[in-house]
Amino acid sequence: MPDQIHILTEFDQALSDLKNNTLEMGVLTKRNVENAFTGLTQRDLAICNQVIADDEEVDQLEIQIDNDSLQLMAKFQPFASDLRLVITSMKITHDLERISDHAVSIAKRSRKIIKYGDLEEISLIEPSYNQALKMLDSAMASYSEKCTQQALAVLAMDDELRKFHKMATKAYTKKLEEPCENYKSFLNLTFIIRWVERIGNLSINIAEDVIFMESAQDIRHGGELEE
Repeated sequence: MPDQIHILTEFDQALSDLKNNTLEMGVLTKRNVENAFTGLTQRDLAICNQVIADDEEVDQLEIQIDNDSLQLMAKFQPFASDLRLVITSMKITHDLERISDHAVSIAKRSRKIIKYGDLEEISLIEPSYNQALKMLDSAMASYSEKCTQQALAVLAMDDELRKFHKMATKAYTKKLEEPCENYKSFLNLTFIIRWVERIGNLSINIAEDVIFMESAQDIRHGGELEE
């Protein structure tokens, strides 16, 4: 009996560590996204460079979580809800790593924009950025709290994100179609607004994985959650 208690305690601790590391990776990723936007809007090269440097920490944490997950499955052979937690954590960390990569891409393009004059049109990104960050926050909260309803709410935010993205893209495309001294900056902004939308899309992936974790239902690609 003591051996069984010991194994169970060790397993519970391993699951707890896995979840905590995934949440920590979410915090680091969110910080990179926020700093990328700050570097762009405040024209701060140092912050942009910091985003690029900090991405390494996210990458290393993803590797650690993957290794810990594989060891956990091999050692304890979890099933049902515990196995879904492990699989979901691995998938979420992959999406978080991609989000952090998008933050790096935004920071790199921002450094190019900073070389030229200030642009009022940068503010057009703000609605999309705020929506994407809200989606990321909510998606990670749904994972932390194991809340299906909160995960479903993230999916419902996509329409607003699409609307904001379309508005900004239309404005930047119009600028590129006209004679424009700052055409390179507007081209960079077109890339940036796309990456902001992708951050929201990847947050939806996280929310869908949380729904799978809690309900064992796969609602990707237009599926619906059964009662």
